[in-house]
Amino acid sequence: MLAKLVETRTVRTLGAPRSARTRIITLVSIAVALGIALALPYLGTTAYVISLVTTILIAGLLAASVNFLVGDGGMASLGHAGIAAASAYGAAWASRQGMDPGMQVVFALGTTLVVTFVYGLLSMRTSGIYFLMVTLAVGMVVFGLAYRLSSVTGGENGITGIRRPDFIAEYWTFYYFVLAGFVLGTLLLWVVGRSPFGASLRGIRDSESRMRSLGYSVPSYKLSAFMISGIVAGFAGLLSVWHTHFVSPSAAGVHRSVLLIVMVILGGVGTTFGPLVGAAIVVLVENVLSNSVERWPTVLGLIFILVILFARAGVVGSLQKLFRRWRRRSDGPPGEQDLLENSPTTDSSHTA
Repeated sequence: MLAKLVETRTVRTLGAPRSARTRIITLVSIAVALGIALALPYLGTTAYVISLVTTILIAGLLAASVNFLVGDGGMASLGHAGIAAASAYGAAWASRQGMDPGMQVVFALGTTLVVTFVYGLLSMRTSGIYFLMVTLAVGMVVFGLAYRLSSVTGGENGITGIRRPDFIAEYWTFYYFVLAGFVLGTLLLWVVGRSPFGASLRGIRDSESRMRSLGYSVPSYKLSAFMISGIVAGFAGLLSVWHTHFVSPSAAGVHRSVLLIVMVILGGVGTTFGPLVGAAIVVLVENVLSNSVERWPTVLGLIFILVILFARAGVVGSLQKLFRRWRRRSDGPPGEQDLLENSPTTDSSHTA
């Protein structure tokens, strides 16, 4: 029994530096990336570049809300663009009525909660392809309402001239505001994913019947997860309409929801920063490459196929796998001599 205890303690002691190194590398990488992001407006970058990065951050936050559902809950949604568009229309309508930005936030939050609750209520008892179809159908309803209710939404022409608060009126102040929103939104989803609620959600993802037999209310957990994801998506929609000062029915189109799924897959399902990497790829292809390549969707499709074939875990997920493999090879398994040298000393009372 004593030998087993010594061996267990030794292995844990030897394993700790590896996890500590990984944690340090991760924290340093995040700190460096955040430092670059904070310094970006002061590095001589143009307003166009700042605007492009702002678009990537907003798209990354919206993709992160989808990633939360897919990664932790196993629920792939094809309607999150509709939630973001509902939030954008709420803020746009308030602005159209001459209301201040504070009321824009109130209306954006209200429409987000209502639409997200309808989404969750209709889809909480479904799973797999049926969940996908229900979210797609509700998304199409949102798109149809945005197109037909011209007295409220402006119809095909949309709503223009949406103004954001004065303290973020400048492009660089708004960039910092979006950066802070992205960090807080990602941190919120990360904390929820690693809470007991997130663990229960992953249990439902792996086996609904087992969690149901253990006494968990599966529909309630799904509805709660959808509400959390929808609130983040609604916040991204509010940031988007403040960024572009415009919203139209195309914001709720199915192609937007499909692009969100593409972002999640490209970056890596279930990874923390995968949605941001996927959003960067899609936004750069759509907004930069499209200026010189007419058939940019074909290029995006080729990138997607290459990732599926050679990096099935996505860009971030595959890099994490490669890093773990390299770490195992460089460190190597602990030898018997290491176990003996690092074994804890025992006093006479334990030996007795």
